Amino acid sequence: MDSWGQFISNYLVNNVHGDTTIYGACDAAALIGADGTTWAATEGFALKKDSKISVKKDDDSVETTTIDEFDHIKDAIAQKGNTQKMKKGGVHFLGHKWVVLDGFTGEDYYTQYFRREGGGAAITITGKGNFIVGTWDASKEATTLKDGVTKKVKQSVGFCNNAVDDLSKVLVQSGL
Repeated sequence: MDSWGQFISNYLVNNVHGDTTIYGACDAAALIGADGTTWAATEGFALKKDSKISVKKDDDSVETTTIDEFDHIKDAIAQKGNTQKMKKGGVHFLGHKWVVLDGFTGEDYYTQYFRREGGGAAITITGKGNFIVGTWDASKEATTLKDGVTKKVKQSVGFCNNAVDDLSKVLVQSGL
């Protein structure tokens, strides 16, 4: 595994947060450079450049359009989740349409939160323009380890958001 892959494994898939280790904190995860190049990702993670989506028009009819999923993620983050200013069609990636939630401004990074039925995502853009993507799926198992006690749980918003936030701070401190 290359060094970027270790970031995915050690921060997003498995995460140490305080005195708890979470195995399976994120379902899908990626580090993406400002130019859209994927530095590392979990198996199967791929943002489509030609995703076909259905969009409701003003007259309530529906049209099919093609979007670049990464462009729509960048737009949602640039607009800080303001759906009135975002590109037509909303945010779609990894086979899902995502509802845009609140965001969080950290020290030299911004994280936008998303929700879909049964899961969600946290996506950070650093001050240098690099992206950290983490998703969670409530149907997937995770394991916590605290004080020597292992517990089987389900993935959750908190596990994913903490993992993305932790890695965001590391990348910013590393100048990325």
